[in-house]
Amino acid sequence: MKTYLSGAELNDLLFVTHLIEFNRTTVNNWEKRGNLTKEEAKFLRTGATWTEKFLTTVLDRMPKKEVEKYAKRTLRAQQDPIRILDKWMQDRVFGTYETEFEVVKVERPQFEQLAMVAIHAHCRDCNKSYTECDLYDILEDNLVPRCETKCNCAYAYISEEAKQRAEEKKKLKAEKKNKVSKRKAKKIANRFDENQEEYVYNFTPKNKGLNK
Repeated sequence: MKTYLSGAELNDLLFVTHLIEFNRTTVNNWEKRGNLTKEEAKFLRTGATWTEKFLTTVLDRMPKKEVEKYAKRTLRAQQDPIRILDKWMQDRVFGTYETEFEVVKVERPQFEQLAMVAIHAHCRDCNKSYTECDLYDILEDNLVPRCETKCNCAYAYISEEAKQRAEEKKKLKAEKKNKVSKRKAKKIANRFDENQEEYVYNFTPKNKGLNK
């Protein structure tokens, strides 16, 4: 038999090591959640025990240098855990689709939905100039419809709440303008009414000197 491990065999042993630990972790986690029978737990523990026996037997017949290489890889795997990927994910991360991460492919309705969320969050009642906005270029380059209701930016818009506040402010200003002061009201009350030819007083004249 060989006295060294091929690259594929070393990867197998790393996976086996991970599987042993994963089996034990699975038993503990599933038992805590109350979703594991005693028999099922026994099967996993037995599998971990026999798998560990296989691993020990293989390493016992390997030279010290080969065991050290395995130990070094195992230590590295503990710091950066082994990842199990299916073929699709492997291609995505390491294969022919790697360059696709440079471009996000989204169907137009989905993109416009994302754009509307972004506009609602950033453009609602915004007074900042479009020249200072990073979102503007993204929206403009992707032909997102513009509302063009404010002067500072084509995507900025006035919310219904802001419109209501402005209307209330305008109404209060008008009421304040039309409100007559006490001094002015007093003058109006002391006016001469030409139609009825009478004076209207808003005070009671003193009677001093009238009874003499």
